[in-house]
Amino acid sequence: MKEQSTRSFFFENLRQELDRLADELQLKKTQVSVRASALSPEDALGSTKRKDFVLLQGKERLLQADILGCKGQAFTSAQGDFDGTLEDVLDMQLDDDFQRAVSVASLNAVACCAGKATNTIHCRDKGPELCARQVVGYFKENFGQPNILMIGYQPALAEALNPAFNLVVLDLDPANIGKTKNGVLINDGAADLSERLAACDVIFATGSIICNNTVDVFYRSGKPLIFYGSTAAGAAALLDLPRYCPESTAGK
Repeated sequence: MKEQSTRSFFFENLRQELDRLADELQLKKTQVSVRASALSPEDALGSTKRKDFVLLQGKERLLQADILGCKGQAFTSAQGDFDGTLEDVLDMQLDDDFQRAVSVASLNAVACCAGKATNTIHCRDKGPELCARQVVGYFKENFGQPNILMIGYQPALAEALNPAFNLVVLDLDPANIGKTKNGVLINDGAADLSERLAACDVIFATGSIICNNTVDVFYRSGKPLIFYGSTAAGAAALLDLPRYCPESTAGK
């Protein structure tokens, strides 16, 4: 695997684990087909009552990789397809969101193949609402009454957490910043980040921060980092990080 100067600290650790796992499964030297195609919102979420998810608003796509019948996904603003070997993926420069999303989706598919991460597919239909109903209990059971810093506005989760905890939500979407939605104030994710991190007890972050290359500051903050969503399935499993995604489904 080539060393790349553009690779973040988090991605360097992650790619080393993927490299090791690919060797263990004897996939690197074989012709493994990797395909990542943008799914429509209906394909990804099915029929859900809420219509305010970012995927349904067309601002992100859910890319899906398939390796030996095992599937992995990644949320990204990028679009496109990729065909190649797993070794090609390992040698990617990771210069843009699309390359990182292909890498993450492929990693999730490999982790699924290895049995390291079984539920690698985004929940559908009633899944998002059922997920939100369980999130308060998850944090109370594992952290008591923490100050939560949520990275990436996810409407159902934020709406559930806000009345129960001291919740601060950060987002990079200009359409969200400064607005209050369902009682939740959405702050600028690029402003006062050091102060926000110092004040929180736990970080609750979308796996999209891996694809958009903002993950390092949270990963190295010294605060507990809990990912949510299908994007972080493989990363959480291989780097031994917690992931909240109770309604996700099997990738094979």
